[in-house]
Amino acid sequence: MKKSTHSKIKNTAILFELLTRQVAADTIQGINKSPALEIIKEYFKANSAITKELVLYQTLVNEKFSNNEKAAYLVNTVVKLRNKLDAKALKDGKYALIREIKKKYNLADFFKTNLTDYKIYASIYRVFEGVTVSKAAEVVNSRYTIIEHLTKRKSTQISELNNPVGDYLGQDEEIRLLAYKLMIDKFNEKYANLSAKQRGILKEYINNISNTTTLKEFALKEARIIQSLLKKQLPNITDKVTSIKLNEVSNMLNSFPKLRSIKEEHILSLLLYYELLKELKNV
Repeated sequence: MKKSTHSKIKNTAILFELLTRQVAADTIQGINKSPALEIIKEYFKANSAITKELVLYQTLVNEKFSNNEKAAYLVNTVVKLRNKLDAKALKDGKYALIREIKKKYNLADFFKTNLTDYKIYASIYRVFEGVTVSKAAEVVNSRYTIIEHLTKRKSTQISELNNPVGDYLGQDEEIRLLAYKLMIDKFNEKYANLSAKQRGILKEYINNISNTTTLKEFALKEARIIQSLLKKQLPNITDKVTSIKLNEVSNMLNSFPKLRSIKEEHILSLLLYYELLKELKNV
């Protein structure tokens, strides 16, 4: 199998998306001054070569056309604009950016998140960078991938005002993260500030929002831990009715292994279970 010419660590769009996700993760962990946010402010300034390349990436990711001819013309135009960027400034900027990320975060952890738009990001990278003659077919395939993406109609889902929690699930991940943050704010209003364990659950959710297998394994592990902690608390409960209710709550966790996928409401339920454990300890 031929080695791919794509380099995730040099892909401006991927670096930017992972940084924005890291900002969300840092915020949930209670870090008031996120290093990722400082990096974005420093390296994605208005007139930097990296920012100009990011805009070109986003143009090919976000634009939509009704036919292949217009899409192909856009690809050609964007590639020409990309070739006009200062190559040295772009290379030096990326080198400094990656070095700064490495100082603040573990690179293996930083890059482990699966991205929904990875395929299109990689295709744009290959077309921007160009390849040797032996890899020409890869560039052609990547160019057609971009054109297919540009002409693929976005599925539109109009949210109903009377269902604010469930209807955003099909939206873009940025919208989902924002809506989820609002949900957490409501959680904090009703209960208390998130504990370290609860913040850890949210960080795992954000890091693996696209990695359904890893997220499910994590949720199942947490469900087992919660079930074990609840059972340990049962002997301390003297009220018979409360004891029966806790047994019922514990049994509800048996449904987690049967879930086909982990959704926002399941993550929220884990938060609520840990809130219940906090209350039991106080009692």
